Parts: sequence; C-alpha cells; structure tokens
Amino acid sequence: MLREILHLVRHSPATLLLRRRLSQAELYDTLMLRSDEAGFADERRRLVAAISGNVVELGCGTGLMFPYYANTVKLLAIDLDQEFLARAHERARSAVARIEVRHASADAIPVADHSQDAVVVSLLLCSVENIEKVLGEARRVLKPGGKLALIEHVRSDGAIAGPLMDVLDPVWLYLNRQGCHMNRRPLDLLTRCGFVVEEVVPFQVFSAGLPAFPMRRMLATVRPA
Repeated sequence: MLREILHLVRHSPATLLLRRRLSQAELYDTLMLRSDEAGFADERRRLVAAISGNVVELGCGTGLMFPYYANTVKLLAIDLDQEFLARAHERARSAVARIEVRHASADAIPVADHSQDAVVVSLLLCSVENIEKVLGEARRVLKPGGKLALIEHVRSDGAIAGPLMDVLDPVWLYLNRQGCHMNRRPLDLLTRCGFVVEEVVPFQVFSAGLPAFPMRRMLATVRPA
C-alpha cells in the first residue's frame, strides 16, 4: 500500500499541470497511452484475444481498444462523450476489425436482444450511475453462451486499503471530474446480474499520472435459463 501512495504523491503535481493544459480527451489519451506502455496494453490484448463475431464495446472512449480486435470482429463501439468519439472515429479507420462508432449509452445499448457474441467493457463500471442496469443490458443483447469481457479497477480487499479507498472516494471524484469511483466491486454484481464468472485475473499497473489501483481482468458468460 505504501508503494501505491508514494506513486500517487510523486505523479500528482505533473498530472494536475497536464489537466490545466489539455482537453479531457487529450488528457485521457496521454495518461492511458502511458499506461499501455507500462503494461496495460498486454491486458487489453488478452481481454479480446478469443473474441470474434458480433461485438459491442461499451464506453469505448477514444478507441484505445480498437487495435486489439481481430479481423473476425464486427464491432459496434458506443460512448456518450462526443470529444472522445471524434478520436474513436479516427482510430476505427486504421483497425483491422470492422468498427462502427456510435453515440449511445451503455444502459440502453442500441442492438436487438440476443444478437451479440460478446460485450466488452474496459474501465467503465467505475463511472456509470447504475452498474446493475448496464450489466442487465449486456445480458439482454448477448446470445446464449455469449461472453462478457471486462477490465475494471476495483476496491482493494486489504483490511486497511479497502476502507481507506471508501474514505477517499469523494476526494477522487472531485479530482477526476469524470464520475469515476475508486471503491466499486463489479465482480460481486456479475453473478447477481445473471452471469457465470469463468475467469478473474488480478493485476496492477504503475504508470505515470494514474493511481495504481487494484485491477481485474474478468470473463463471464450468460447463465443458462
């Protein structure tokens, strides 16, 4: 835990300076590309390595997941932030997958019931208003046996770090101004929302400008009726 605190203190001044100079989309790209270089790109690649067919990515942001989809993927990528979507459109053009980028909400996915082979979620559930509603929508659009692939940062299981994240969450909300909570537990909700969890891989990335939150790469399937 001490390592994580020192990492945050060390990089916070430079991040705050960047925030004054860059737009939100520019800041997001800058920090996330650093994270990719520090190891997060490998987790993106593993997340979608076995995914093919009709796929929806919820909260696609600026399209940083796009290079990792195979040419067997037909992707609908949705987000609500127009500035992020402008960058996502550019990245979609150079991807090998067939990608349509659309302005839409994760709690009202614009596809038919049971029409998707997979739903991909990366760093979204920390900031949505209602996780259960988003997971319910994912379950609605997935085919029987369809895959839900997620990467999320989570509340620590540590006896000290977990409660500390609860206490500091309002401060983090104020600092990030994107509705991102540091103390959510999405894994606890997957079973409740009709999924069977097949894989959970813990990891952590120490990248300049971002907190080293506990991360989980998760794979779940729709529970049979």
